Amino acid sequence: MSSTTAQVTARPSNLRTDLWLAMALIVVPFLILIAMQGYEALSRSPRAVDRQQLVAHSFEVILTLYSLRGALQDAERGQRGFLLTGQEAYLRPYDSAVGKVPRLLARFARLTDHDPEQRAALPSLTRTVNDKMSELRQTLTIYRSTGLQAAKRIVLTNAGLNAMQSVEAQIDVMISRENELLALRLDKVTAADRTVQEFALASTLLAAVLMMMGVTIAIANFRRRRQLQREIMHRAEDSARANRQLEERNRELARAGELERAAREEALRAERAKGRFLATASHDLRQPLQAVSLLNGAMRRRATDPDLAEALTQQAEAVGTIGRLINALLDISKLESGVIKPEPRDFAVATLLITMAKEFHDVAASKGLQIHVETEEIVAHSDPALVEQLLRNLTSNAIKYTRAGGVRLRAAAAPPWVHIEVIDSGVGIPAEQIPLLGEEFYQVGVPSNSTREGYGLGMSIVRRLVKLLQINLEIRSEVGQGSTFALRLPQGTECSVATAPGDAATPVVREGHAAGGMQILLVEDDPDVRNATRLLLKTEGYAVMTAATSDEALQKARECARLDLLVTDFHLGADVTGTQVIARLRAAHDASLKAILITGDTSSAVKELAQDPHLRVLSKPVRAEDFLSLVCELLTT
Repeated sequence: MSSTTAQVTARPSNLRTDLWLAMALIVVPFLILIAMQGYEALSRSPRAVDRQQLVAHSFEVILTLYSLRGALQDAERGQRGFLLTGQEAYLRPYDSAVGKVPRLLARFARLTDHDPEQRAALPSLTRTVNDKMSELRQTLTIYRSTGLQAAKRIVLTNAGLNAMQSVEAQIDVMISRENELLALRLDKVTAADRTVQEFALASTLLAAVLMMMGVTIAIANFRRRRQLQREIMHRAEDSARANRQLEERNRELARAGELERAAREEALRAERAKGRFLATASHDLRQPLQAVSLLNGAMRRRATDPDLAEALTQQAEAVGTIGRLINALLDISKLESGVIKPEPRDFAVATLLITMAKEFHDVAASKGLQIHVETEEIVAHSDPALVEQLLRNLTSNAIKYTRAGGVRLRAAAAPPWVHIEVIDSGVGIPAEQIPLLGEEFYQVGVPSNSTREGYGLGMSIVRRLVKLLQINLEIRSEVGQGSTFALRLPQGTECSVATAPGDAATPVVREGHAAGGMQILLVEDDPDVRNATRLLLKTEGYAVMTAATSDEALQKARECARLDLLVTDFHLGADVTGTQVIARLRAAHDASLKAILITGDTSSAVKELAQDPHLRVLSKPVRAEDFLSLVCELLTT
């Protein structure tokens, strides 16, 4: 029943459909023809074409401005990459921009020929762009002729940054201006298109009256599908192009990463080479001075002529001055090269200050000065060896420039900081000379052609140590009243702290020591230093055996019935160290064998060896008196 009803109902429907189709075949094609002709006439009219060309013109102007900015940015990045790495490959974007920028400026001038506002802004933009390219070109020229540091100074003037910011600001203004024009032109095109669309819509509505709504919708859908297909194709092409650019960029980044790794490896090799050079220079420069100092000590002990004794004393002073100068220059070289690395830890400040006071007590007393320590139990966190070296230079300077009164070493806690001060009652420093204290070979109040007490390197080392340790140094001074050098260090937190590097026992000369019968084994690979040390010890009455190698020293120790003291150099060649010799002899002879280790290595690792109660460490070049005093101390304790 329902099927029959459906068939009956379908016939009139089919008839009506055929009627409407017939009407459509007569009327709709005519209406559609009229609509399409009108649409085509409007779309092809000169005014419509002009409006579309203006829109395309605005897009081209905006694209040109973006391209100009991009070219300048690529040129700057390429130039910076070249300055940082020295690789010519980074200059390809810059070289490309050198040719591209004038063309883009010319294209922009051509495109804005009929735009008075953009045309008026063009000369300023051209000047700013030329200034930027000139800055890039000048920096590259200075880099190639003078070097990276000179080029950095040009970069740090911020002339290039200012020029780039000015270019970007002007381009942003021009893009904004062109976007406004584009919006106006798009509005006109949209209005015109709307008119055409309204006309087509009227035709479609008229055809819909004639029951051709379906055809109109089908046509509209077809057109829409065609448009979507074109957009999809365009987007697919854009995506493929973007993917290719991304792949190229990834390849460039990979190449840059390889170059960076190569540069980093080269820098590491250079740093290791610097370390080896400084270690060799430190040893080789100190060895001859060590030999001269010890020979001088032996000769002074044998000299009976007063004039000869005076000459030898002056010679000893000259050797000491040269040694201090070499030590200072090597310290500066190590600090500048980055060989010295801080090893921060907690340490007792009081122990360090007391060590300084003991070390400089005799020097201060020789000038009639007092040296006092004012401190409490304070723990600081920094590299104790480098802080000790810093305080040693400050204390030495304070004594040097103080004629009466004394020097105070004071420490106080002000959480989270520890303040350490070196205070003297010396000549003081004029305010205008305080900024000059860190310069090499500069001394307060000492003319350049006068006799010097030192060479003005102590404060230069202090300045570098303060920078390396990342701590603060404040200088307060008043002429005729004295000076205060105040350090600010982080406060430590550990209850148990390591012994400061200078906490080893201070050598003390012991009167009445009898050298006769005392057997000393000397291990030194340098024949000149070995002979000079042997003569000095023999002059004092010691029985001396010498060896050049670890094996030879072990053989000599086995042959002798008694061994009271071992004196050895630290670097013995062939990767053998004095600590290894000490360990071998103690294992074969006596675990408590007393030993003196003489070294040109000033690292904290070597200084910490002094914590061995049966071992003393001396730094080259060693004064004969200090060496004999330490020998006497060890043999009498």
